[in-house]
Amino acid sequence: MLRLLILIGMTTSVLTSCVKKEYDEPATANVDPDLIATHSISQFIAMATGPVPKEITQDVILSGVVIADDESGNFYKEIIIQDSTAGLSISVDISNFYTEYPIGRRLFIKAKGLYLADDGDGNFQIGVKDNNTIGRIPSTLVAQYIVKGKWGIPVTPASYTLSSLGTAKSNTLVKISGVEFVTADAGISYADAINLISKNRVVEDCSSPANTVKMYNSGYSKFAAEITPTGNGTIICVNKLYNGAPELVIRDPKDLNMTDIRCDGTTGALTQMPIDSLRMVFTGTTTTCPVGRKIKGIVISDNANQNTDPKNMVIQDGTAGIVVRFSAAHAFAMGAEVEVRVSGQELSEYNGLLEVNYVDPGNAVQTGTGTITPRVATCAQIVANLQAWESTLVTVQAGTASGSATYSGSNTLTDATGAVTLYTRTQASFATTALPSGPKNYTGVLSEYSFATIPAQLSIRSTADVQ
Repeated sequence: MLRLLILIGMTTSVLTSCVKKEYDEPATANVDPDLIATHSISQFIAMATGPVPKEITQDVILSGVVIADDESGNFYKEIIIQDSTAGLSISVDISNFYTEYPIGRRLFIKAKGLYLADDGDGNFQIGVKDNNTIGRIPSTLVAQYIVKGKWGIPVTPASYTLSSLGTAKSNTLVKISGVEFVTADAGISYADAINLISKNRVVEDCSSPANTVKMYNSGYSKFAAEITPTGNGTIICVNKLYNGAPELVIRDPKDLNMTDIRCDGTTGALTQMPIDSLRMVFTGTTTTCPVGRKIKGIVISDNANQNTDPKNMVIQDGTAGIVVRFSAAHAFAMGAEVEVRVSGQELSEYNGLLEVNYVDPGNAVQTGTGTITPRVATCAQIVANLQAWESTLVTVQAGTASGSATYSGSNTLTDATGAVTLYTRTQASFATTALPSGPKNYTGVLSEYSFATIPAQLSIRSTADVQ
């Protein structure tokens, strides 16, 4: 009987150990380690002696809650913690650390052996020594200095207005009320996601004159291409200092709640205007585009074959066309439907060619795709209508090109009615291709160069435009 009971018990034990669990036990319990902070963060940063890194030789333990991680990409290899007294930046040589050190997790920092410095603006940072600056703690040593504690701890941001923001401490979470992006920075991308260029967007309040502050946005952030709000409201962000002034760094656009009416009583929404209406605004000298306006058109230039300046995009709608000159190279392909915020932008001519000038790439966003049917015209008609037709797609039938052996430079395109310039940049992919002989149909973007013998210029996008 005893043997039978033992056998049954062993069988039950084996079966129990083979049952698959329906859940995974947490890797660590949500508890703090057996550590006690010896210094508050404010006491600790008071030990700094300026921008020259100071080694921590005492057994200092700090405790703070993470208020910024790298999940959105707007903070790079930098963990920011704060306690009730101040905030501190921890420089670490690890990426995607938000899985282990997320916002809301308490961390304990064993500071002995690390270095502390003020970057000169009042932003305090801890890490290793890298010559005369603070360097990142190597990934293999991070766990030696940073000990994980409880997670899910809320941090209530301190409330400020722009006029009182100057009293806020660096590397702390703040909430700013009654603010909006300035007109030029409302309704455009946070940064230049195409060229991975970081941007400062300016925020203002409703005072007169308005108080302003810069918001830093990384071109590598996940939200770089997202559009800034056009309304008024609140911003939760990390307060930094730059050149002695506050600088806002958001963790995620979800931290912005800006749906109220703007200071001027509007919603900030843009009104689309036809391209020909925008062209009519030009006064003959440098002109400012109307406030609250945008244009939309199909890209007829081709940046792939480089017969257009990489900063230039030519778009056309059902009324006209225009050159949009960006402040950096763009990536809008031929056939893309693009919406461009022109509110307050410069409208000017370059050697006779009308452009919306110095446009931040964040002012443009692709909304779809489309096609433009070229206007069929004679050379004489093109010359007669150059001002109205410039920056549109035109086809010259039975035209003959002459002047040099290749497309490169300025050649002459003639038909039975007259002539226009056939222009090709030396950087174009087909610049060294031989000019075709005999009559052909040439389709290209019409432009103007006022100093040329024949100001009317036709530029093909590729050799496929010659049939």
